[in-house]
Amino acid sequence: MRSRDFISSSVALGAAALILAGCGASEGDDLGRAQLAVGQELASEVEPNGTALQANAISSDTVVRANLLPDGDTDLFSFQAPAGSRVYAAVITASSTASQDADLDILDQDGTTVLETDVFNGSFGGLSPSIAGTPLVAAGTYYARVRVPSATVQVRPYDLHVKVQSGEPTAEVEPNDTTPQALPASGWIAGTHTNASDVDSYSLSLNAGDTLFASLDQDPTRDLTQFAAALAIGPFGSGFDIQVDNQSGPVETPYSDAIFATVKAAGTYRVTVTGSVTAGDYGLSVSVHPAAPSVGCTTYDSANVPREILFGAPTTSFIDVPGAPRIGDLNVSVRLSHPMPPDVDVYLVSPAGNTNGLFTDIGNRTYPNLELTIDDEAAFPAGHFTLLNGMMVQPERDYRLHWFDGENGGGRWTLTLRDDTDNSNNLGVLAAWSLTICDAPIPALSCSSGDAPSTRLSADFEGGAQGFTHAGTADAWALGIPSAAPIATCNGGTQCWKTNLSGVYNASSNQDLVSPPIDLSGVQAPIQLRWAMKYQLDNASSDHGWVEIREVGGANARRLWEFLDASMTTTVGSSNLVLQESAGWGTHYADISGYAGKRVEVVFHLDSDASVQLAGLAIDDVSVLGCPRSSTGEGGGTGGGSTTGEGGATGSGAGGAGTGGATATSGAVTSGGSTTGEGGATGSGAGGAGTGGATAASGAGASGGSTTGEGGATGSGAGGAETGGATAVTGAGASGGSTTGEGGATGSGAGGAGTGTPASGSGAGASPNDDPPASSDTTGGCGCRFVGREEPPWPWPAALALIALLRMRRKRLRSRTS
Repeated sequence: MRSRDFISSSVALGAAALILAGCGASEGDDLGRAQLAVGQELASEVEPNGTALQANAISSDTVVRANLLPDGDTDLFSFQAPAGSRVYAAVITASSTASQDADLDILDQDGTTVLETDVFNGSFGGLSPSIAGTPLVAAGTYYARVRVPSATVQVRPYDLHVKVQSGEPTAEVEPNDTTPQALPASGWIAGTHTNASDVDSYSLSLNAGDTLFASLDQDPTRDLTQFAAALAIGPFGSGFDIQVDNQSGPVETPYSDAIFATVKAAGTYRVTVTGSVTAGDYGLSVSVHPAAPSVGCTTYDSANVPREILFGAPTTSFIDVPGAPRIGDLNVSVRLSHPMPPDVDVYLVSPAGNTNGLFTDIGNRTYPNLELTIDDEAAFPAGHFTLLNGMMVQPERDYRLHWFDGENGGGRWTLTLRDDTDNSNNLGVLAAWSLTICDAPIPALSCSSGDAPSTRLSADFEGGAQGFTHAGTADAWALGIPSAAPIATCNGGTQCWKTNLSGVYNASSNQDLVSPPIDLSGVQAPIQLRWAMKYQLDNASSDHGWVEIREVGGANARRLWEFLDASMTTTVGSSNLVLQESAGWGTHYADISGYAGKRVEVVFHLDSDASVQLAGLAIDDVSVLGCPRSSTGEGGGTGGGSTTGEGGATGSGAGGAGTGGATATSGAVTSGGSTTGEGGATGSGAGGAGTGGATAASGAGASGGSTTGEGGATGSGAGGAETGGATAVTGAGASGGSTTGEGGATGSGAGGAGTGTPASGSGAGASPNDDPPASSDTTGGCGCRFVGREEPPWPWPAALALIALLRMRRKRLRSRTS
């Protein structure tokens, strides 16, 4: 056994550098928030993003993993480009378990004018698009639009690669046929094929896990004089390249090609422009996306090798993983040889008993050695090329490694290989295999007040339904012990919910399991929902499963988990053995702090068509924890921050807002504050810092703290600040606030604060849909990346440090005024 540790990454948010405590959900969760990535670093979409005003902002060199969902969906991504630059973009649809037909447009700065469009120039998925070298005349914001060709099509998922090249490309230097020219740092080349037999090669160094995107513009002058060529990357295996040449099929003008690869080993690689049938000019762009940094990852090698691969009986090998790591990401490396690799079917069984496919019938007898790493975040799925030696690839299209996420990874893992062709001369050998498991423990809640988290819901179902109800068409949710494989246990104990305890879910069903109302009025951020789940579903084009939180009555619903994958069955071996694949039991969690002060409910949903039914959803051990609000003010009679108005008869503050005064309301957003005074008769303040005074004045800032509003008649501070005064006010901010009021009869400070009494207005903070993302597939510091208007899960250690700093400032101010 060997271990490899990775370093976490950090991001800046506002004025403070905040260490990522986790990443948002990913892969099948499709929350559009963040992408867990131990392979290449992936951005993700934020819905809705169907118009230029809603477009997700991305960098000028990025990879986005997203979904065209529901039917007929359109996704827009905005990027900045200097004058005279060119954009290279391509879409991979090869891993989609629905349609692979997507279209790509580059839009001008108005968000509607199409500069270039492509339908089928790509090679990574049927009818996938590629655009290379679109000229961008003026500096500004441009858009890449990914769409489906009709209102009845989905693509789940796709990867969009975008690279903006600016300045001037480096000229090709001959001879570079057999001795490659070093690729410039920009990765941008202006080249020429002088004749049909010319070959141009370019070399670059890559690290293990790097993903390369090469895009070839075959009409850089845009004069419709097309230059037909092929594009290759190598060497892999025994010196072979992989190559694409879209001119063998239908093409659109201007011609382009795009190729991708994630490399397994560090070394020098080459990109080659070859296979031309004419002479002409081209523009070549090459960009490299490094493997995302991560933490808590350990690689375990099997000692149960080598193993002969025989026909007629399964070949098995095992790895014993110590401890109890909660899986945040899983990769599998395999090295085998076989005279006919397409005869070999390979699947993995976890200690929890989940059996999931990795690949079947891939490779080619020309390349008898397979040495590859299976990684959900690699560039393309296994089976796309027959050469697989030396690459990192995704599982085959219908399989997902994230089905293991959230499980306890400790115990015996078994790799099984089956030879599905009866030929005694075709004996193979499994030479080596390993697992890389990234441990992702669920973070414990840390309350800024120092109080222990408050439990708002705890349901293990051992004593009954505990207020959970179910209803719907062909509803079969039931409480008990499941008895049909692959779901035949509960997460803990002998009682859990499942969509039919003794078999598959019903055909043509639409059924919900709903929690009892959960009162969040007495808690503040962070608030965390946890649940355990095991599932087996048919293709998401037919059947649907999801978990949602909403206010009681249905308002402000937010999807926390959603199944978007292929049918969880597969056939292997010569006997056509049907494997019942499954996921779980896995523990999932989500930050639901945006619902503070609300009454909410959690919905577990399944609907199905009339064709295929599988084991369905099973749910256990549902809980909600939050930080209690303070109940007393410092130096005064009653503090604020509960469900009664803070600091005033009817004022209220919410979602990071403070209020004060006898009669009125507060307004709040995470970044701003009211322009009217805090603590006066009608004033309120929100966001950052306030100032003191007899009747009023407010200040706002995301990182603020009051510098003057202490001890005045009605002064207040916000954003980790303090309040004081005879009548009272509250202070609040996006970065947290004091939980107690200081120096006043009823003053209070609140960080993400309270709600008002019924007599008059209320303050409103961030929408529940702006919560930190669900984190069901999360590992701390996993190198995730956020897109658009979303924020990472709140990094409470950094927030606490900021609060401590503001409190030190307060003490120094006191000492100067005393």
